[in-house]
Parts: sequence; C-alpha cells; structure tokens
Amino acid sequence: MEIAAAHDTDSDPGVIAVSKWINSDNRIEAIGRGIRAAIDWVIDGARTQRFSLEQVEQSEKLYLGNRVEHEVLHELGLVKSPQGIDTVIEGHEVDIKFSLKTNWMIPPEGVNHICMLISADDGSAVFSVGVFRAVAAFLNAPNRDGKRSIKREAANNAVRWLAKDARLAENFLLQLDSEVRTAILNEKSGQARVTQAFRLVLERPISTVALDTLAVQRDPSKRARDARKVLANEGIQVLCGRWESDQATLQRLGLPPLGREEWISTRRS
Repeated sequence: MEIAAAHDTDSDPGVIAVSKWINSDNRIEAIGRGIRAAIDWVIDGARTQRFSLEQVEQSEKLYLGNRVEHEVLHELGLVKSPQGIDTVIEGHEVDIKFSLKTNWMIPPEGVNHICMLISADDGSAVFSVGVFRAVAAFLNAPNRDGKRSIKREAANNAVRWLAKDARLAENFLLQLDSEVRTAILNEKSGQARVTQAFRLVLERPISTVALDTLAVQRDPSKRARDARKVLANEGIQVLCGRWESDQATLQRLGLPPLGREEWISTRRS
C-alpha cells in the first residue's frame, strides 16, 4: 500500500511523543474547553442573541479556526511559536488544525510537520482529537492557495486518534427542543428569558454563556439570582456551582456537581 509504505505513523517518535503528552493530565478535556470557548466567542450570543454557528456570517466563521488555536494553546499552557508553526510540544513543532467536519487543510509550510487535528460538531456536542504527520503521500494535490487536504485513507489509517466523538460541553440553547427554546426567547426582557429558562428546563446545567445570550448583557449572575428569588415561590430551586452550599444541596439531591460557571434548577426539596 502506498500510504502505509510512505510513512509508518506507529513508529514515528514525534507522533508518539506528542500523542503521549496530549493524552495525559486531562489535556483532552482541556482541548474540549478550548473548543467550547472558541465556538461561544464566534457565536457571541451576549451581543447578538445568536445560539448557533448556523446563524453566524460566513466571514465570521473564518475566525473560528484561529480562535480554536488560541483557546487550545491557552488551555494547554502552550506558547505560540514565532517560527510560523503553531507551537512546540516535547521538542516537536506542531500545527493545530481545526475543522467543523473532517476537511483539514495543510498549508505548504505544514507538509512533513506534526499536526494536532481537531474537529467538533456543536449540534451533537462531540469533538475529536488526533495526531498526524503531514507527509506528502498522505495529502491530496494542492488547491489554488497551495493548501492540501488529507486523503480519506490517510484520515482513517494514518491519524493517531486520541479522542473520537468525546463529549463537548453542550450548547444549552442549541440543544433545547425548538418549542421550549421559542417559549424562552419570546419573553420580552432578559430577566424574563432567564427566569423562563430555569422554569421550563429543570435539572439541566445552564452555562453563564447561555445566560449571557438570554439576558443580552454581561450580567448573568444577577439575572440568575433574581430568577432564584422569583422561582422559590413556585417551588423551584436555582443552584450555582460556585457556591459550596449549593454543591452540597446538589449532592444531597443526588444531582451531579456543577462547574463554577454553571447553574441548574430543580423541584426536588
């Protein structure tokens, strides 16, 4: 087989070293956090009330790959390389390539370099991470910009996949039933939308990003606290992961713990 003969990924010391580093110390989860932050940044719900990448202009989507790179570097504690390649891991230069599908494009300067391949599907709330040496035999012919896509056979056999369809923190509004989402978004004020979200969607974490989008301003904690007061009269508790007393309540109720920037509502007492 031409591809197998061209380069043995399983014995590539650079691919092995980079893969081992990424696959340790909860770094896959950190990459997931970076992807979530990048997608949320591009959607920019706090200013636009958008909740899906499908609502984003094509010109804005062009920033998504760069933003994923920025957020992943931050989450992994890596430094941007001044040499043109994105970063260095265990002494090996590594390019970070992101795609919403699986059509990663390798620029001329990326050929023969190690790539961290990342893909995500916000609708399904999953992401994948792989490590790949972009040798020429694994790549299709260049396009007009000189960039080359990865051959399908290589994507299946030459990429060392560290995570396939790992759980991505969900986009709260995108994942809602359309009728429930409409009922929430049709409320006239930001406070009313936040309160309605806690009222209609029980025992499901709501991130501060989602609260930002509902409130259309960057003061989600106040909106949630105000909703907490209103809904207490309806027998609904609103709990936050940043408060130890609320985490203790979640444990007592048999609900999973929340992240510091997550809220949840429940009728359990």
